[in-house]
Amino acid sequence: MPEQNGLTRRQRMHTLSKAEETRQIVRIDCMYCRITRRYRCSDLLKLCGDVPIDEIARHFRCDVCKHKDYLRAQFELPWGADTGKLQIRKLVRIKMVPRPVWKDDFY
Repeated sequence: MPEQNGLTRRQRMHTLSKAEETRQIVRIDCMYCRITRRYRCSDLLKLCGDVPIDEIARHFRCDVCKHKDYLRAQFELPWGADTGKLQIRKLVRIKMVPRPVWKDDFY
């Protein structure tokens, strides 16, 4: 029987906090409209929490085609030649949209 170290597969996966330590960025591609956006890991940590890469895409929707189902997220390590040329989205603020919650009641 193989030796087990007590960690689950999910705990061993590469998460946003580990990617932030190695200065990686997150690239999210829309396979439907073929658009690519790049984000800093520290910004996504505020939005999504410390999640693995396969759970990041479900928190987003494409700005162009408004689809959620065709998004794919990957970690990317920028090269030195990319400095000043790579467009990265920066989190300015988080806006909460108030939505009413209704309950049916009798008059």
